Amino acid sequence: MDNNLLAETTDAVSQVINRFGINILADHKRFCSAFSDFAPRLGKENKAFFVALSENIGEIFMRENEEVLAGRKSADDVAARAVTDICEYLNQEKAELISFSIAGALGWKIRAAAAAQKQGDSSFDPADSSSSLIEDLFRRAQNGDNDACFNLGECFFFGRGVKQDYAKAVKWYTASSDRGDCSSQKKLADCYYLGQGVERNVAAAAYRYEQAAEQGDYDSQKALIRCYMIGGNGLIPDKDRAAYYSARYGISTGSGTSDDLMANAHSGDPEAQFTLGNMYLRGTGVEFDPEKGVQLLKKAADQGHVSAMFNVACCCYSGTGVPEDRITAAMMFRKAADMGDLDALNNLAGCCMRGDGTIKDQHLAAKYYKKAAESGLARAQYNYGECCFNGWGVAKDPAEAVKWYREAANQNDPDGQYSYGWCLYNGAGVQKDLPAAKDMYELAAAQRHTAAQKALGYCYVNGAGTAKNYATAAELFGKAAVNGDKEAAEMQVACYKYGGEYLAVNEAKAHYYADQYGIDYDRI
Repeated sequence: MDNNLLAETTDAVSQVINRFGINILADHKRFCSAFSDFAPRLGKENKAFFVALSENIGEIFMRENEEVLAGRKSADDVAARAVTDICEYLNQEKAELISFSIAGALGWKIRAAAAAQKQGDSSFDPADSSSSLIEDLFRRAQNGDNDACFNLGECFFFGRGVKQDYAKAVKWYTASSDRGDCSSQKKLADCYYLGQGVERNVAAAAYRYEQAAEQGDYDSQKALIRCYMIGGNGLIPDKDRAAYYSARYGISTGSGTSDDLMANAHSGDPEAQFTLGNMYLRGTGVEFDPEKGVQLLKKAADQGHVSAMFNVACCCYSGTGVPEDRITAAMMFRKAADMGDLDALNNLAGCCMRGDGTIKDQHLAAKYYKKAAESGLARAQYNYGECCFNGWGVAKDPAEAVKWYREAANQNDPDGQYSYGWCLYNGAGVQKDLPAAKDMYELAAAQRHTAAQKALGYCYVNGAGTAKNYATAAELFGKAAVNGDKEAAEMQVACYKYGGEYLAVNEAKAHYYADQYGIDYDRI
């Protein structure tokens, strides 16, 4: 997003608001119609506004405008929360364009947006924006700002601008939950209920759901009733308590439960069919029954539910709940891809690349990967990078491959991180940079990427991009060995057999690992 695009989009939004008033942000159809009149060439941006505003993003700006202009709320924090919400539907760059242009049109002073328009800057780098926003969020969160705490929690939860870390997300959600922030209470409750970043505890989840429910959050009210109806870790089912909350909030005790979903699914609700189908596939809340799960997903897919189409395709491909049928899988991936599902487009590309259920066509596969990659799908960015690096369906171009590996790495894709690190280590398509390569390997290794764990081990053995440390290397080789890497197992044995910086010789351990992995000790 270059500064000219941001300025042009902001100007068009300003004209729409000046002409029709701020309330037009609540009507995505009217807004986009007016936007197209003022900025006919910004067709892609208009589509992004349509998606964002149709999900009620505009109401954030309408609700907070007076407080921000009066200086009682931080424009940066409100814009950051909007970006977080928009990222559920659009990629980071588009989300920032939408948020910053609306904020600019309303006269808000956004530091990240202002940085994009500094004189001499030819482009707006979302990574730079994320860094400045994260720094500011930390400062505000540490000073007790609830919006900043929630936004920082979201950053850690989704891995936006920082390394994904559910435990840290829980820390910041807790800080603002304890001060009464409803959104944080709901997210913290979800974390306790699912065991994300904290040990699963349904009693703790119910406590936080109740806090949010009492502030009027409908989803939390339903979740609270469900907790007492079903029970779970730390919470004994209590139907009387569930009935109390049911009467208090005016919500049926069956709302959100498998019985409720069952009734809605049988009545033909595709969303209920999709949800219940996935529950049967995983055995979550109902008896594990893949066949029944696929049947429900097919019913939802027949009604045009795109995510159900994708899941049915995956089941046909793997033979889960139905006989393996790669032809039907490819057909369903294509159908979902035609309706805009990027994961389906990526999987369709894989079918074309391998000739699974369709004619093998690497050129077409590369075309599909590129389309999904340009739309922001991290997995497709890595896959298209592979095409460029290996010459699959396109001319070999290591520099172009590096570009897409880096894009995937920036979205926390472990394969992208490893491959970008490999290119940096070997100087393939990019200037050799051992410290940066080591950092990339480290990010991927933290996500249990076997090749990255081994590569990082070699960095510590060779002192490449970091100081030599055989103790750390042995630990990393051990992690890769557990995942089945024979070379890493041999290196782990060698580290203990010969020792090195920070690691004393330990033949007992060397023999132990040699025996464990079937390695000829004398050959090492």
